[in-house]
Amino acid sequence: MDDDRVRATETSIRMLEGLIELGGEAGITELATHLSVAKSTVYKHLNTLDSNGLVVKHDDKYRIGLRALEFGGYAQRYDGVYDTARPQLRTMADETGELANLMFEEDGWGVYIHTSRGEDAVDIDTQTGRRANLHATGLGKAILATLSEERVETIVESRGLPRVTEHTITEQTELFEELDEIRAEGIAYDREECVEGMACIARPLSTPNERPAAISITGPVSRVSGGETEAAIRTVLEQAGNVIELELTG
Repeated sequence: MDDDRVRATETSIRMLEGLIELGGEAGITELATHLSVAKSTVYKHLNTLDSNGLVVKHDDKYRIGLRALEFGGYAQRYDGVYDTARPQLRTMADETGELANLMFEEDGWGVYIHTSRGEDAVDIDTQTGRRANLHATGLGKAILATLSEERVETIVESRGLPRVTEHTITEQTELFEELDEIRAEGIAYDREECVEGMACIARPLSTPNERPAAISITGPVSRVSGGETEAAIRTVLEQAGNVIELELTG
């Protein structure tokens, strides 16, 4: 472990992660068992987090506190991309009836920043703040296509290419070939690579900062892949992306 790390801080962060892994709330004994940590340690960390609003106690269980939104909200907004993209995602969702998403890259992960639901949108896990492997999503591959080869190699080395479904790319050579195609076409696809039965069409965003981003439309393969529907979705993505980029640089 890096000598500059503070073990107590890492343990507190692990407590928060554990609560999420256990469905959002848990008691001391349940969390201690899940994390293989002494109950006394869990109690001390949860009590400290509670006193600072990052967890709250409800009956005999603890859950993530609303103060966490304060930190997440700042991370969302500091460069203006979220505020600029949000109305365009609403338009994308309304025009397609599907799920519109915004993703940023951070520390080699794809992080869902905002989602807008159309009237026919399928309920899948794109909750704000959720992290995903970049190589397994259309959004992530759109982002990877904007990065240098050296940066992509670093991400692959640190995060790997784990198989999420039977359709996920797990070979670096295949990934780099697809990234070349995305750079040439300006559009990325995920055909059941992240969720069985679901497809994603994504477009990278050119933003005036160093935080890579992309937008996408996600829906059942039968609805968003192929033919006139896919072409229409690509048009919606291109129009929304152009508006976002113009407003960010205007």
